[in-house]
Amino acid sequence: MDIVASGARYRVIDDFLPPNELVEIRSLMKRRRFEEVPSVIYPETDGHAFRSRGAVLRQDTEAPTAESREQNAQPTAFRTILRELGAHQDMFGAPGEDWSAVGFSFWQYPAGSRLGWHNDVATGRLGEFVFFLHEEWKASWAGELVILDADPETVDVDTTGMSAMEAVEAKASLASHALTAVVPKPNRLVLVQEGTIHCINRVDRTAGTTLRQTMTGFVAGAAPAAAQRSVDRLTSFLGSD
Repeated sequence: MDIVASGARYRVIDDFLPPNELVEIRSLMKRRRFEEVPSVIYPETDGHAFRSRGAVLRQDTEAPTAESREQNAQPTAFRTILRELGAHQDMFGAPGEDWSAVGFSFWQYPAGSRLGWHNDVATGRLGEFVFFLHEEWKASWAGELVILDADPETVDVDTTGMSAMEAVEAKASLASHALTAVVPKPNRLVLVQEGTIHCINRVDRTAGTTLRQTMTGFVAGAAPAAAQRSVDRLTSFLGSD
């Protein structure tokens, strides 16, 4: 596990999971059902992606839930993810104090799809993570996670009359900062601070049937209801990267 790149608002970690835990997460993803969903940014031009049911990891996850036992999914990799998020308190705050749950879902982007510029701002979110799960990726297949590594409030752009999405793209287009493109390398984890402007470049047609696959989610301050345990549905936590 190595931090190979970092900026003011993001961090890239390669070789994140050991082989056994990576197999575990990929196996869990393969058993999930996926639903084809239109882009929430620019549905006319972004194309469609496929999303699994959302789930939540509580910060105090210690043992398999009934659901995970039923799916033969042990929580070892989940605990590894939670520990890593907790190790970056400068980005997300202290686990158990500033945040108590991490929501996630699995995403698959086919050739021809992308996700336009956005910033994932929502009440209670402290940041997000994107973990690349496909087994192979070539740089020519594109699909990069592109990040504007700057506080959006410091980008001085006249957004009068623009929609929220148009304003975000205008800031990405006109900011003096250079954009950072993160190649979706397998077993690469990307941590992103809340409110960061980013997008997914279109997956090139040369990817063929290979899907850009991620486990994507959000660090959040609000815990699930007391009756819910380690892994539960919570659709408000769904990610899109």
